[in-house]
Amino acid sequence: MVRDGVDHVGARLKTLREEFSLSQEEWGRLLQVTPNTVARWERGELEPKGAHRKKVEQVLAISEDDRAKETIKTTLASEGGLAATAAFMGMLFGVLGVLGVGLGLAAPLLRSKTNLLSGIMSYVKNEDKDTTSR
Repeated sequence: MVRDGVDHVGARLKTLREEFSLSQEEWGRLLQVTPNTVARWERGELEPKGAHRKKVEQVLAISEDDRAKETIKTTLASEGGLAATAAFMGMLFGVLGVLGVGLGLAAPLLRSKTNLLSGIMSYVKNEDKDTTSR
């Protein structure tokens, strides 16, 4: 909630959504909530709870990792667009969940040259090349 001008989760979510150039409806699809819920979070009327809170925390952790953000932007711009981005984020969160770590703890792994994120980036780039050469 907004109290005494203090930043809230919703403001950070809105900033990230705008950075990705997504509507509240698209952002809601990625977070698996309604656009109305996104709007209420952004206005500070409602805070994410339960499973949504964990997902929001993971999404906000992505905002602190430039490589993860770039991967999401590249995936959004790819032919797969929002659906591919949702699949990527689901896979990333699933892997982190299995490992029992948050993105903050996994960030060093994500920055290494031999990792899941590099593989996905290479795959997206190769898919883009294949698509343009057709």
